[in-house]
Amino acid sequence: MIDDGYAQFYADRLWQLLPAVYRTLDVGASPNANGPLREIVNRIGAQAAVVRRSIDRLWENQSIETCDDWVIPYIGDLVATRLVSSLDAVAQRIDVAKTIYYRRRAGTLGVLEEIAAGILAGSRDARTVEFFRRLARTRHQFDPPISYQIENPISGPVGFTGNSLEIAEGLIGAYSKTPMGGFADLRNGYAASNTGTAFDEYSYTADLRSPGQSLGWYNIRNLGVFLWWLQPFPISAATPVSNGANPPCFTFDPTGRDIPLFAPAQRAAEAASSAWGENWVSPAEWQLPVAIRETLWQTVLATSPANLYGISAAFWIGLMAAGTSAPVPVSTVSILPEKGRFSFPPGVPVGTITASYYFALLSPVGAGGFDYSILTAINESPNTTAVYSGAGLDNALKTVSDAATSATIQIGDSLTYAGPTQGLTVADGCTVAVQAEGGERAVLRYAKREEWAITGNASTNAAGTGTVLILQGILIQGGDLVLRGNFDAVYLRMMTLDPGTAVDGPPWFLKAIDGLPLAPTTLWIEGSVTQLTIERSITGPIRTRNGGALEQLTATDSILQSIPTHAVTTVTPMPQPITILDPASLAESLKFGSNDLAKKAVASSATLEHELKQYVPGTLLSAALMTELTAAILQFSQAQVEAAWPLAFADLALGFSAGTVCISRCTICGKTYTHRLQASESILDDVATVEDAQHGCVRFSAWATGSNLHQPYESAQIAPAAPLFESRAFGQPQYARLRSDADAAILAPASRGTIINGAQNGSEMGVYCSEMLPLKKRGLTLKFEEYAPIGQLPVWIDAD
Repeated sequence: MIDDGYAQFYADRLWQLLPAVYRTLDVGASPNANGPLREIVNRIGAQAAVVRRSIDRLWENQSIETCDDWVIPYIGDLVATRLVSSLDAVAQRIDVAKTIYYRRRAGTLGVLEEIAAGILAGSRDARTVEFFRRLARTRHQFDPPISYQIENPISGPVGFTGNSLEIAEGLIGAYSKTPMGGFADLRNGYAASNTGTAFDEYSYTADLRSPGQSLGWYNIRNLGVFLWWLQPFPISAATPVSNGANPPCFTFDPTGRDIPLFAPAQRAAEAASSAWGENWVSPAEWQLPVAIRETLWQTVLATSPANLYGISAAFWIGLMAAGTSAPVPVSTVSILPEKGRFSFPPGVPVGTITASYYFALLSPVGAGGFDYSILTAINESPNTTAVYSGAGLDNALKTVSDAATSATIQIGDSLTYAGPTQGLTVADGCTVAVQAEGGERAVLRYAKREEWAITGNASTNAAGTGTVLILQGILIQGGDLVLRGNFDAVYLRMMTLDPGTAVDGPPWFLKAIDGLPLAPTTLWIEGSVTQLTIERSITGPIRTRNGGALEQLTATDSILQSIPTHAVTTVTPMPQPITILDPASLAESLKFGSNDLAKKAVASSATLEHELKQYVPGTLLSAALMTELTAAILQFSQAQVEAAWPLAFADLALGFSAGTVCISRCTICGKTYTHRLQASESILDDVATVEDAQHGCVRFSAWATGSNLHQPYESAQIAPAAPLFESRAFGQPQYARLRSDADAAILAPASRGTIINGAQNGSEMGVYCSEMLPLKKRGLTLKFEEYAPIGQLPVWIDAD
């Protein structure tokens, strides 16, 4: 606590109240020291200050706006509100403060959507639909007229034309013009595509089945609550990728992938402008954080985007000049929002083309121009070298390496930079950071397969300041990242090492729009790393090779993925050519005969045995040894060698022969081979092999059959590569998101929960655990029980 002198103030006041004679006689051991009496008074004064502070805070704690966080539940109890446990203190404070406001509007759809927006924290939203209004029925004389143009053609309400009033009241569909309870008019393509969604304009016969995600909606008592959980995140002025054709087609995404474009959330702005309460209007599709559909774009946005939310607020194409991108006219661009592609029918403009858009994920993970404030604090060098306009990165890397001092290389935009060919050296005792500026996402893209080598010069005998590398907010595609030398610590924070996108069979990788194979970016450790920390990142495989060593890996809120890169056959001899990912680990196994296949391989070649005797474990192999080793293992099948030497041959998300791996709230897609493993609230979706299964802990996690782990605690067993996720394809908004039926994949359930709510706090396992979606659903249920219209039963529908 900051010392503001309040305790000394009270001590001085008490001291002045004592008679001067006693103050004069109170002498300390030294001329300037306090005497015994003054020491007692000081202590009494400090306690008096504490009491006075407490009394002052009592006045503040009477108001929800100024009270301490610990008082919030007590004030909430006074007004009998139901606090939502998944909310932070600020959100709970707002919840309690608005309790009376909510109760005054209880039973209305507007207050339900406002409550949902508050609990879902602004970037997510909900739309409520009274399903009884969508029931087909015979109208009676007390029903309002459906159309003034039909039933009262002479005059309508003052100020309303073109059926505006009927649309606002829900008497006719906004696009289909279908009357409430009447026959469907299917002539409008956008309205017809909304069938079965939150924006459906048609009427249905009663459905008496139990209400659920997709069935039993249309009944008198059912209240549909459509929830959108994906969060849209903006990318400003990124470098699009061209297919090289004439005329060219571009992708918004700088990796060359097809991704759906999203609309930004509008309701937070509405709340700030007092659009709730009496001014509430049920939201249209483009006001919600949803993927923009082609039918919507062609029907409305392409003709009058400014009348909706403004095209510049969602996605636009610009030309870069002097570091600033300005949008080109919408009429000159043809956009396919569902694929995230665009072209220029009138002709490609001259200049640097940029693309600004929104992509979506359940949580800010990986490189995405996110706010760094959600990351843990870390010390960085104030010596900053700025890089911008898509050039100058290699020069900055060379300058920092030559200076041999602590420095920060900061990339100030979201443009694409050529993959670095210049290595980076971190001097002994220095901290070097390569990062994107807050709110930006820099992309390092290799045109052909290369490696970016970063070398640490940490001294094994040095004490004090460590040798630290920090990579933050950058997406690396098309090449591998290699760590050499010695590091005391390496940090990957909000990084994306492109995990690639797989296809079934050769050539194994999907191609970007420009033909670049979407192969995984691997982090290779060839040196010694004491501590590797991964925070809110998406990575491809992380492995050691050529004698590299990792003492400890700590990963939180991250996705680590390995995709298939070759066929695993049982054919012997093994088809050529073969790829040995870590020859050093294979040579070491053969040298010491660590398994039956190793002994058999060495016995088949006297030359190999001779070369192995000269080999020093952990070093690079000579050409002769490499030739003999490759020839010896051809007698086995791919399946045999992967089982015997996974570090050398298998596709692994994590591959280490030493050290400890600690993962928390992570999703691991692919096999792992580690020395020791600690996992909490994570998903190991494929076989996890641990050399030392006597140490470590697996708790509140999902693990695959065939894994050898320390006895899992409160965990769920699944089949390898079980269908848990909506998508395993990086770049898609549903990437690594649990399916609603993920629990059906459980073979041996946890004793206290499931995958969907099996985390320690009742949230879901895996990378999105911190979002606490199950807890927020539970909080919404409690709130809706209190504020929903009487007799209405909420039907919870995940709309995305």
